[in-house]
Amino acid sequence: MQAQLASLSSLRALWQNLLVSFYPEKIGEKFRAPQHAGRADGANATGTEASFICGAAARFTLRIEKETKAICEARYQTSGCGFLIAAAEKLAEKIVGKKLTELHGFDHSQMQSEIENEIGKFPASRRHCAELCADALQAALADFRAARLEEFTGEKALICTCFGVSEETIERAVGEYSLESVEQVIDVCRAGGGCGSCQLLIQEIIDASGGEI
Repeated sequence: MQAQLASLSSLRALWQNLLVSFYPEKIGEKFRAPQHAGRADGANATGTEASFICGAAARFTLRIEKETKAICEARYQTSGCGFLIAAAEKLAEKIVGKKLTELHGFDHSQMQSEIENEIGKFPASRRHCAELCADALQAALADFRAARLEEFTGEKALICTCFGVSEETIERAVGEYSLESVEQVIDVCRAGGGCGSCQLLIQEIIDASGGEI
């Protein structure tokens, strides 16, 4: 019996080594020894996305300190391949310890470029893995924003929860400075420059203004 168990253990080790060797070195390292897999204790933000390309799913759970807006813990769960795990690992590493106000709008393309610069370029057939992780993380950030809005008791409609910018402030900035893009709004009043989950609303404000606010 012990000989059989030892044989099974050897087969598992061989199989794992074969899987790791299938991936580029740095991606294989993340796949072999993930540090952020699982669910965050006391999570107050959850985001899940699935891929229509490969059928994989990814979920991020975050524990964010409400007052400082610092990401204390970030973990993920996924049914995907080594490329997906490596991307999720790297994303979690990059955001833990940061404040939402330091995410600079969470630009997907920039984040994907940073991931590939650090762990290697993904094949074209696997680039959607990094996109899926970014989408799941963005969904978690949006979930946190939605919860904060429910708790908000101020008189003015709050748009950017990262920097505490109201709809009125954004409308005034758009009108006074003839702003035409989210990037310009970020430069003027910082709204949208944190987790980025309010950027669609900011764009709607810009579009609705028609230059007449």
